Amino acid sequence: MIAESENDLLTLFRDYLYSLGMKTETASSGHEAIEQFIDSEENEMPYDVIVLDTHLKNPSGLDIAKRIRSQKPDQKMVLITTTPKENLQQECLKTAGILDRDILTMPFSMSEFVSVLKD
Repeated sequence: MIAESENDLLTLFRDYLYSLGMKTETASSGHEAIEQFIDSEENEMPYDVIVLDTHLKNPSGLDIAKRIRSQKPDQKMVLITTTPKENLQQECLKTAGILDRDILTMPFSMSEFVSVLKD
């Protein structure tokens, strides 16, 4: 699943991954991302990777990551942000179990994006 607040980026990421043969679901808000995560778990169709924009609203991408981590500790997650890594809330990252290698700071190349997803 890709949760991104900017529709143009959401479409770009979805279409690029689709061109590589990867099936993706999308969410444009924090609330929608949480609902889709819950539905995927209830239907026993878990996501391989969840990509979260740190600037999602209601709740934020970091808050979603913490919630997902508390429910599914082994879930692979990647954060996309325009905020420099050193300015991200380190305690929130630690609680969410997000490692430095799982954070992509814009701008980044699509090959970097795919590499982090497959890592």
